[in-house]
Amino acid sequence: MKSRSVLCLGGCVIDRVGETVDAKERLHTSNIGRMRSSLGGVARNVAENLALLGIPVRLLSRVGDDPEGERIIAVSSRAGIDMTRVTRDSQTATASYTAIFNGEGELVIGLADMSIFEAITPENAVEAIAAAAADTVLFADANLQPATLQAIAGAKSGRMLASVPVSIQKLARLAPILADLDILFLNLHEARALLGGEGSAESLAARLANGPVPRGLLTLGPRGALGWADGKVTAIPALASSPVNVNGAGDALAGATLARLATGDDFILAARRAMAAAALTVESPHTVRADLTMSALLARYELSQPTETIIP
Repeated sequence: MKSRSVLCLGGCVIDRVGETVDAKERLHTSNIGRMRSSLGGVARNVAENLALLGIPVRLLSRVGDDPEGERIIAVSSRAGIDMTRVTRDSQTATASYTAIFNGEGELVIGLADMSIFEAITPENAVEAIAAAAADTVLFADANLQPATLQAIAGAKSGRMLASVPVSIQKLARLAPILADLDILFLNLHEARALLGGEGSAESLAARLANGPVPRGLLTLGPRGALGWADGKVTAIPALASSPVNVNGAGDALAGATLARLATGDDFILAARRAMAAAALTVESPHTVRADLTMSALLARYELSQPTETIIP
């Protein structure tokens, strides 16, 4: 079966993580430590997971005319993402997130420079959607400005539209388009911020199931997720794994769910199978697992469902 393509719209970022050698940070002076960098951004990570899983995927985003932007385009292109809708900005640096941890693993400070995404205009998004096939799946993250997100919702023209808030701070950007979303991925903290109150995951999922977004996943870390579709909530357990790095599990889950939808699964089955991508990803030190494939995903899932016959 030929799969549908996906257009991802949103952030592509350089993530920098530093750690002090000392257990406690020394403020107001230099700290001896270690730094590492990697590619990030929710839309970019989801796109890379889709490409690894064999789904045709294009990214609309913006990078600076700098070495970091060149790195993002080169590495993402090699991973199989169509980067022709990623534009360069000579006036603004490529987006970055820098996190400094002390030797005990506590975050000392985090700095997010995402101003470049303000230059992704509604016109950019509408043009990209108009050029996409009528059955293309759209995925937008809330790194985009509210006007751009609203333009995407207005231009989807029957296409499936999925989204993720990125953070509690950016969640408000999705409020005006909730009724236009077909799928929403969010975590427990984001669900509580969206709905108000400190209810249980089960009560929040029930409220989401009766809300404006017909399908979605409320992710619960090692507990898995609660999925909703057609007004019904279904518990979707995480697969057993030996975690090395949990960063990227949510992006893998979202990307793999969309990948399975693009190949014909219904939403809940797609999410169940996508849990295998999350399990494989947390066992890797990287945010996106470079050797992820659809056959590896299905094999891992089948290990947890020994009575099921899977047809890719």
